[in-house]
Amino acid sequence: MTESAYDEAPRWLLRSDVEQPFVVTICTRGEVDDAVVRLRSMLGNLQIHDEQKLALNACDLVVVCEPAYAWALFRSLRENLADADVYMQPQSERGKRLLICDMDMTIVAAETLDEVATILGMGDQIAAITTRAMNGEIDFSAALRERIAMLAGQPVQVFDDVAQSLSFNPGAEQLLAAANAAGMHTILVSGGFSQVAEPVARKLGFDEIHCCQLELDADRLTGGLLDPIVNADYKCSILQQRAQALGLALRDCCAIGDGANDLPMLTAAGLGIAYHAKPVLRAAASCHIDVTDLASAIYFMGLDNASDA
Repeated sequence: MTESAYDEAPRWLLRSDVEQPFVVTICTRGEVDDAVVRLRSMLGNLQIHDEQKLALNACDLVVVCEPAYAWALFRSLRENLADADVYMQPQSERGKRLLICDMDMTIVAAETLDEVATILGMGDQIAAITTRAMNGEIDFSAALRERIAMLAGQPVQVFDDVAQSLSFNPGAEQLLAAANAAGMHTILVSGGFSQVAEPVARKLGFDEIHCCQLELDADRLTGGLLDPIVNADYKCSILQQRAQALGLALRDCCAIGDGANDLPMLTAAGLGIAYHAKPVLRAAASCHIDVTDLASAIYFMGLDNASDA
């Protein structure tokens, strides 16, 4: 395996070389049966020790092999089952107890600051900066300060209006319902703002929220932000701090995001899921949701009530 092949490699690949059970989870848009047939044909002589259909569009298969073989097999499965979302992980490490999620374009189907800018007639100008920041081309904190400075003097009410009009990404409500039913600790962490993030967190039932705060003067934006800025390092530190406070190892945590500013927390978590992600994040993450929706994270985490979610 070349050095570049390890860029997205999960930690379990390097922790052990002992043969062990691995769970292959496959999720599809429609019924999963055809994809499972194709997956079986790709396993060759590798014996399937268990198979469980989780939902009409999701299935688990358990195989026993060495981690290096599992990693090579997984990469082949993902490449050849491009119409499905597939993940493979040690059965012993599958369960998760903490879920941390980005908000914009992950939990909600919008870049909320871009939505605000569109209402104010600055959509194209601000969206261009957002795109560069989310692709990792410019510093996130500097880009955020630049965009908010452009909104100086505008009423904060426009953020409340955007919050009322937002749609959740497909599967978001199912994901949070399943995580909460399983007793997971859930965190929404966002470079967006409290006027939007707090209603989202309340509606979905997140246990806690970390987001940015606008500086205001008589209900109008000053163009400034209050510290701290929820950037990539801050998101990762929240994951680490909360895991430690709850007595959890990072391998017990799942992080989900879509942009470059989510990369550190996805890398730190035991399971980092790149959700319809920007190229820089997708290239660095071993687990992707590219075809299906957020409900697939339920199955990748192996929640006990996945079939009922």
